[in-house]
Amino acid sequence: MHCSLVSACLVTTICTGIAVAQSPVAYVYVAEDAHDTTGSLNSPISVYAASPGGKLTQIKGSPFTKPLGTIIGTNGTHFVTVDQNQTTHQYLRVYDVSSDGAIGEEVSKQDLHEWCGADQGGVLDHTGQYVYVVESQSCGGGYVSFALSKKGELTFKGSFTDGSEPFFSPPVFSGNDKFAYTAISNFDYPCPTDTFLGLGRESSGALESISFSETDPTTPSGGYQVTQNTVPTADSTNHLAASVTFLDGDCGQSGPQYNGLASYTIQSNGDLVSTNTWENVAPLAAYLAPGGIKANPAGNILAAAAGTGIQFFHFNGADPITPFAGNEIIGTSGYIQDIAWDSDNHLYALNYKSGRLHVYNVTTKGVVEAPGSPYLPLNSCSGGGCYPQTLIVRSVP
Repeated sequence: MHCSLVSACLVTTICTGIAVAQSPVAYVYVAEDAHDTTGSLNSPISVYAASPGGKLTQIKGSPFTKPLGTIIGTNGTHFVTVDQNQTTHQYLRVYDVSSDGAIGEEVSKQDLHEWCGADQGGVLDHTGQYVYVVESQSCGGGYVSFALSKKGELTFKGSFTDGSEPFFSPPVFSGNDKFAYTAISNFDYPCPTDTFLGLGRESSGALESISFSETDPTTPSGGYQVTQNTVPTADSTNHLAASVTFLDGDCGQSGPQYNGLASYTIQSNGDLVSTNTWENVAPLAAYLAPGGIKANPAGNILAAAAGTGIQFFHFNGADPITPFAGNEIIGTSGYIQDIAWDSDNHLYALNYKSGRLHVYNVTTKGVVEAPGSPYLPLNSCSGGGCYPQTLIVRSVP
């Protein structure tokens, strides 16, 4: 083969006709739900490199068996997990991560029994410099804050507990990392409802409660109230998207209920304001699955784990959220446990029913399942004998 245009050869082929290898756009980490003989939750982790087209290839050394417990996240140089062992000391653990996505040796750990004997996962902030661990409700619930150094060392920064209202999930941070929100449940008789818990960050990085107001979408006449159904998601310009339900004055028992996705703006003081109405809230085609809702990094597309699959929406900042054309659910036989995006508009979804990992190529014009999808995350999970429990994606700059 003769090439007269060098640039053309570099884009697609070498002059011999062999395709040029494509660099990964993301690394995908999937933890298996498995127990060892002592009852501890031991989670081997499969790691995939994702191509620009969304095709996944397991990296060398995958699955990795050293990390224990639940994946919290990675900042590109370190990988953080929290133990789920209820009988011995639980640790927040930090591992090295190489440039090819491989999980290396443990570099530090923090005994969490000083605060709680059982923890429920956690989250990194957008900078990757702070770690927030969710305490179990058996300890009253709360968040424990740690700083993560460039060497992977952990430093305790503070703890926050709100024993009056249960909350069970890591918080979602605003685009500027100044505020964080989650959904909390109050058990007010006779109509228990969910609302937002608002948190601010101290200069140390620790979370603290803030006094804030919440302006929900306007409701139908007749005494309706708004309840949040899941942890919200956020874009980079300080907007939240949340699942909401409009209940009538009799807890939704004597009249129609309206539910869907609503948008909120995070004010400079942490207040949440929605200009939506019950009439323009984006309708969900089915109940939300545990995967909840997630915004893509660009902040213009939402994915909702709904019913047997995933429903997609346009995220329009403060304006009403709008469903993709057709408003259909993608996938008809699953139960989506977790979803995550990379920066190239690939959506990754764990199907708890089959134990498989689905990959979708998503644009504002539509959704197509990527070549090779779905995948069985771990070699030891043949025949659906075990199920993934945690999904984390790190985009490659």
